[in-house]
Amino acid sequence: MKLIRELISGAKSGWYSGRGHKATRRGEYEKALRYYELALEYEGKEGKCSICPNPVAIECIARTQARLGNLKEALIAAEKSQELYGQLDPNTKLVADCTNRVEFFIALLKAGNTDEINKFLVI
Repeated sequence: MKLIRELISGAKSGWYSGRGHKATRRGEYEKALRYYELALEYEGKEGKCSICPNPVAIECIARTQARLGNLKEALIAAEKSQELYGQLDPNTKLVADCTNRVEFFIALLKAGNTDEINKFLVI
């Protein structure tokens, strides 16, 4: 029974994340943020997942906060994402690429140059 609940929670997390991506592509950032937050809520709801919270989910929240103009919240989420990426194997190309991307994003947020931030956020 526990396995079934874990599978359902994982599926819900993935579904909400996908909805967040679709809302982002449509420019519906408030809606996207709600979906990403729900994805994060469900990802580890029923048991222990291998990496919870997921750094990618937190990064999506950071990007969405930036798109909404909430740069302080975006920076907080981006730094949390960076911390979580740091818990993964840095020798993996995917992890290294993600870490570099979020570090660059953090630098842009700290500089506060909205034009450069907006260029970075282009889908």
